[in-house]
Amino acid sequence: MKSGIFTLMENWNNNEENAIHSTFELIKYCDAIGLEEAWIGEHHFNNFTTCASIIPLLSYALATTKNIKIGSAAILLPHYHPIKLSEEIATLDILGKRRFLFGFARGAFPIFDIAMGANAKTNREIMLESAEIIHELLYKNQVNYDGKYFEINNISICPHPSNIVPFFVASDHEETLIKSAKAGHNFLGSLTLNKKRAEEIHTLFKTHNKKSYEFTLARAFYVDTDRKSAEEKAQIGIDIFTQRMLKANKENPTFESIIKTSDYEEFRADFFNKDKILENLIVGTPKDCIEQIKNLQKDISFSSLALKLLTPSLEDAKNQLKIYKEEILPFIEC
Repeated sequence: MKSGIFTLMENWNNNEENAIHSTFELIKYCDAIGLEEAWIGEHHFNNFTTCASIIPLLSYALATTKNIKIGSAAILLPHYHPIKLSEEIATLDILGKRRFLFGFARGAFPIFDIAMGANAKTNREIMLESAEIIHELLYKNQVNYDGKYFEINNISICPHPSNIVPFFVASDHEETLIKSAKAGHNFLGSLTLNKKRAEEIHTLFKTHNKKSYEFTLARAFYVDTDRKSAEEKAQIGIDIFTQRMLKANKENPTFESIIKTSDYEEFRADFFNKDKILENLIVGTPKDCIEQIKNLQKDISFSSLALKLLTPSLEDAKNQLKIYKEEILPFIEC
């Protein structure tokens, strides 16, 4: 089992610049203590998150670390042209010396579609078509593609990646998962993905993906010397996280009218559901966390655990990871 973090570069203290720099300090700390992965989200129009411009963030994370792999969790494909994005991915792979993990999704917020000129009803199809084109552009010298949304005429990008860049789909949509599995992609699971659904997805990938694949699972995490204290602090962190993530519509008045004509509000509410995050939380003393992770390993066939830290303090976050690395991870079967 590989270990790492998942971050939306949260602006816990209402200081956007500090939120960005603190997150990079944490990623560099992950690298220094030997964690394997750091996943950075893409999120827009919410002053709690500072990860709207994901390509520069990924670039900087790769440039300021040495060994840790940096993943996108996830790039919202409907808002990028596949030719341009394939060039960005190839460059990230080269600059990062084969440490970039390409996670992709359709996007979970309808305001993206209106503000950026996409269509909520078609962006799942656009995502799948774009992922297919990107894969071809990365590994073929000349690409011709005649699709529903894109037409590529005898194009060859430069540079090409120096190795096979892993693709990770972030979705719970059955058809999307089957197509991604058949394409040989990996899976990126959310904070609210429960055990039952996770195993269903694992079975689906095992059935349709003819090679080995990575299954990354995100989980909210809080460890302390006292279980009650850990649970109380985790509860506060999750309350702040979910409230701030779900209030984007109040910060953008056009959101209210948009969500009435879309299924995204239901999806968004589920994705940042406080009770579901709590249900899947890893929390307590180091001994408690060891037991919970071991039980998780019995129930879900995941290969990587991405921890969502629930503290506004950089020093506390570092301490959480230090405890995880020294007092939890050695006792987990990897």
